[in-house]
Amino acid sequence: MYYFKCLRVFFIILSLIICSCSEEKNNFVLNGSQKKWQPITLTFDGPQVSETDSINPFLEYSLLVRFSNGDEQLHVLGYFAADGDAENTSAVSGNKWRAKFSPNKTGTWKFDAYLMQGEDIAVTPFVEPEKGNTLWKVSGDFEVTEADSTANGFYGTGKLAYVEDHYLRASETGKAFLKNGVGSPETFLAYYEFDGTVKKEGAYTPTLNNGLHEYPDHRKDWKSGDPTWADGKGKAIIGALNYLASKGMNSLYFLVMNEHGDGDNIWPWIDPFEQRRYDVSKLAQWEKVFTHMDGLGMAMNLFTQETENDTILNKGELGLERKLYYKELVARFGHHLGVVWNLGEETNRTPEQLKSYASYIRSIDPYNHPIAVHNHVRITGERFQGRPLDPIKETLTPLLGFKDFEIPSLQMYDTTEVHTEVLKWRNLSRKNNRPWVTYLDEIGHWDIGITTDTASNNNYAQVMRTSLWGSLMAGSAGNSWYFGGLDTPNNDMAAENFRARDKWWAISTIAKDFFENHLPYDEMECRDNLLSNKKAFCFAKKDEIYVVYLPKDETTDLQIGDGTYSIAFFDPMAGGKLRDRQNEGWKITKPNSVELSAYNDEKNKDWVILIGKSQ
Repeated sequence: MYYFKCLRVFFIILSLIICSCSEEKNNFVLNGSQKKWQPITLTFDGPQVSETDSINPFLEYSLLVRFSNGDEQLHVLGYFAADGDAENTSAVSGNKWRAKFSPNKTGTWKFDAYLMQGEDIAVTPFVEPEKGNTLWKVSGDFEVTEADSTANGFYGTGKLAYVEDHYLRASETGKAFLKNGVGSPETFLAYYEFDGTVKKEGAYTPTLNNGLHEYPDHRKDWKSGDPTWADGKGKAIIGALNYLASKGMNSLYFLVMNEHGDGDNIWPWIDPFEQRRYDVSKLAQWEKVFTHMDGLGMAMNLFTQETENDTILNKGELGLERKLYYKELVARFGHHLGVVWNLGEETNRTPEQLKSYASYIRSIDPYNHPIAVHNHVRITGERFQGRPLDPIKETLTPLLGFKDFEIPSLQMYDTTEVHTEVLKWRNLSRKNNRPWVTYLDEIGHWDIGITTDTASNNNYAQVMRTSLWGSLMAGSAGNSWYFGGLDTPNNDMAAENFRARDKWWAISTIAKDFFENHLPYDEMECRDNLLSNKKAFCFAKKDEIYVVYLPKDETTDLQIGDGTYSIAFFDPMAGGKLRDRQNEGWKITKPNSVELSAYNDEKNKDWVILIGKSQ
C-alpha cells in the first residue's frame, strides 16, 4: 500500500512538471444557443485518463471556470467527460473535460478556465489556480442575447429562484411557481436503458422486470425530435415525462442514490462500493433526461439519499466521499433551471449534519438553488424503531432562520393534519426572518398514498380536500403525489404506467390552474379565523378577495369587510368555469358576515367559493 501511495505521488509530481502551467487561447469548443438561461457547454482537451486510472480523474483533477460579465462573476465547477460523447459511446476514458453554464445575463461573458491537479483537489474549496497546481489556463469570451420568450419550459421563464418569499419565482418572468408534482416512483432513474444500471441481488423491487423500470406504455409518448442516446435508447422514459407534462405536472421527485436502500438500483458510481469513481456515460444519459425536463418546465426535486442509506457516505458526516458526491452532482447538473437539492428522504441525520451538507452545497453551487429536507412521518401516540414522537418538529425547528435552507419537504401520516402543519411552518419561518417555501411531498399511510383510478379504495375525494386544497389554502407552494408502498402494480417503486392515475392528475391540475388563473395567491394568506366552521378553509387578501373551501354537507359564515362583492362557485373535482349562484350575478353589499352554502343546494360535493370585491 505504501508503495502504491508513493507511486501515485510520483505521477502527480511528474505530470505537474511535464504540464507546467501554460495559457492557451481558444483551445475550447463552445456549444449552445447563446441565449439567456439556455445552457452553454464548454469542452476542453486535457489529460487522457479513464474512470479507473491510478490518478483518480474525479478526485485528483479539478476544472474550475470563472465566468464574468460586468459586476457578475460565477465560479462553475467542471467535470471529466471521457470522450465527450459518452452517452452514446459508453466511453470510460478520453481527454475531454467539460463545464456547463446557464447565463443569467445578456452581453459579453468572459471566462478563465483552469485545470488543476493535486491530492483530493476536487473537494478543496475553490483553490486559487495561480498558486502553482494549474496544468493549463484557457481564456475566451462569447455573447449572450436576450431570453427567448417563446422557448419551451424554463428556457423561456428562467431559473426557479428563492427570493425570501413563500414561493419560488421564475427569474425571467418573476412569476411565482406552484408545484404540481409527481412523487413516485422514487426510483424513477432505475431505468433499464441507462448504462451500469442493474438490480442488486436481494434488493426489494416489487413487480418490476429484472428490478428496473421500462415504462413500456409511454414509448408511444415519445415525439420525433425528442432526445435519445446510443442508437435510440431512452424513448420510454422521455415519453413518460412528455405524458406527465401534458397532464399539467411540473415537478418530479426522485432519488439519485439508493445504494443499500429501497430498490438498491440507483447510484452515480461505476460500482456501488466504489464511491470515488463515477460512471461518466450513465451520468451523461441522466443529463439527457434532465435537459428534457428543463424544456418541459418540469422541476427536479433531486433527493441525494434516503433513510435506509444516509450513513453510507462517511457514516453520515461531511467527509471526503460525501463532498465528492455533492461536487459531482453540482458540476454535472447544477446548470439546470428547476433544481431543488434535497438533503435526504425521511432523514435520520442531526441538525448539525444537515447544516453542514447544506452549507457545503451552497458554497460550491454558483446558482444558489434552493435546499430542502424531507422528514420522517409523525405517527400520533407511537414510537417507531426508536424515532422521536414528532420528527417533523425535531428535524425542522433547528433549521428555522438558517441561511442555507429554504424548503421543508413535508411528509404527513394523518392527512387531516396537513392544513395546520403547512400553516405552522410557513408562519414559524416568517417569524424567524427567513420565509420557507413549504412543500407537501408525501402523504400516508405508507401503503396507500394516492390510489390508482380504478382502485376499490379510491381516495381522491378525501385527498383532494385534506391534502391538495388543504395544503394550498394554508399557503403551501405545492405538492408531490406518492403512490403508496404496497406490492401491487403502479405503486411507488413498481410504477410503470403513469396513466393509472390519469384522473388524479386532472384533479391536481384543476387546483393549480384555479390558483394561477383566478388568484393573486402569492399575496394571500390563510384566514381561517374569518370562518365559523372549522372544517372549512379560507385563503384571502383581506378586504379584496376571499376563497373558501367548503366540504360537502357543510355551511359556514364568512366575515368580510365593507364594500360590494361578487360571488362565484367552482367544482374542485370536475373543474370548468366559475358559476354564479343560481346563474344570477348575485352580489353582497356592505355585509359584516355572509352565510355560504353549496351551489344550487348541491350538498353532496365539495365547493370552492370565490368572493371578490367588485371593480
